[in-house]
Amino acid sequence: MFKRIPGTKDILPEETSSWQTVEATARRIFSLYNYQEIRTPVMEEASLFNRTLGATTEIVQKQMFLIHNQEDTYALRPEGTASIVRSYLENNLEKAGGFTKLYYIGPMFRLERPQKGRLRQFHHIGVEAIGSTLASLDIEVISLAEQLLKGFGITGYQIKINSLGCQKDKQALSAALKKSLPEKLPQLCADCQRRAKNNVLRILDCKNEDCQKIVKTLEAGHTHLCPDCRSHFEEVKRGLNDLNISFQVVPQLVRGLDYYNRTVFEITHSDLGSQDAIGAGGRYNDLVRELGGPELGAMGFAFGVERLLLVPNALKQNPPKKLVYLITLGEAAKSAGIKILNQLRNAEIPADTDYLNKSLKGAMRAANDAGATFVLILGDDELKKHAISVKDMASSTQKEVSLQNLIQELKC
Repeated sequence: MFKRIPGTKDILPEETSSWQTVEATARRIFSLYNYQEIRTPVMEEASLFNRTLGATTEIVQKQMFLIHNQEDTYALRPEGTASIVRSYLENNLEKAGGFTKLYYIGPMFRLERPQKGRLRQFHHIGVEAIGSTLASLDIEVISLAEQLLKGFGITGYQIKINSLGCQKDKQALSAALKKSLPEKLPQLCADCQRRAKNNVLRILDCKNEDCQKIVKTLEAGHTHLCPDCRSHFEEVKRGLNDLNISFQVVPQLVRGLDYYNRTVFEITHSDLGSQDAIGAGGRYNDLVRELGGPELGAMGFAFGVERLLLVPNALKQNPPKKLVYLITLGEAAKSAGIKILNQLRNAEIPADTDYLNKSLKGAMRAANDAGATFVLILGDDELKKHAISVKDMASSTQKEVSLQNLIQELKC
């Protein structure tokens, strides 16, 4: 017997309603902010991620699913931003209006040790707003992230923000960290000791508990920010306060990808344990130019759908499913039932029937297991009267209704 690949998950029918609710809620809220959907391939040239994410990042060094095809090397996308910027440039979206707001929903892939909240195939819901450097865009993107959480019925989250500054500011921060690290270096994990040589900012993003304790003692404030970046960050904070969005400034927050600059943010939930991040994002003002396009500001974020669904009480406001279940007794009723099912579905009433020739008792049990709201019973007696029996499963009451009035009766 074949089994699923470790780190992947079958999303079974009893779970898909929650997924559909997340997606429908996201699409509704995205439309309020005038974001449009984009769908990119799950496979890209591996060099796209090598160039954009950073050669020293965990994703590029350890976590990419690579496909070697003669002279080409492809990768299953580990995140959405690089693919969308590639598509934005390849399809000349910057010429359509200068400023573009996009959202995406789909699977991502990372080759890492599977654990709760961390899969090898996982799903992101995210946005990318490309074409503006204004702090007002940062404010909108963070407020959109919070609006989604409210739409999902999630409470108890914490929004953490920071500013990395521009490229020169990031270099200044790296230099300051290197000065304060030497005596602490032996206490860091092996990965962080390598990061100290290759990309010291990655140390701030380490999930090792001992490394996190050391990171909190490092000088990682905002003295490295230039006047423009400091002013930008102050405007972002003022705007969030004006919208009554609670946030915590965390100077050690850098995010794990090299393309981030200026504003970065992360949303965590204490009920998820060590893997507590449910979403994150930030600015990437240099990425469009890095991939051969014009110099354009950009800002985005992504939520992990699996992480969202792990939050207690999320999506508990789902309305119960409404289903009409038809039971036919006899060949004539079965033939007439096909037409009745078609009429119900054409009227946008969800409907199903028994396809296993069960007895009335067995079919009633199947209707109950399916969560039917109403059960329709059609036999020879009902056919002669051009009627059908309608049983309300909640109240256990039953009445006979004319076939001509059935649709109107069920919609009341």
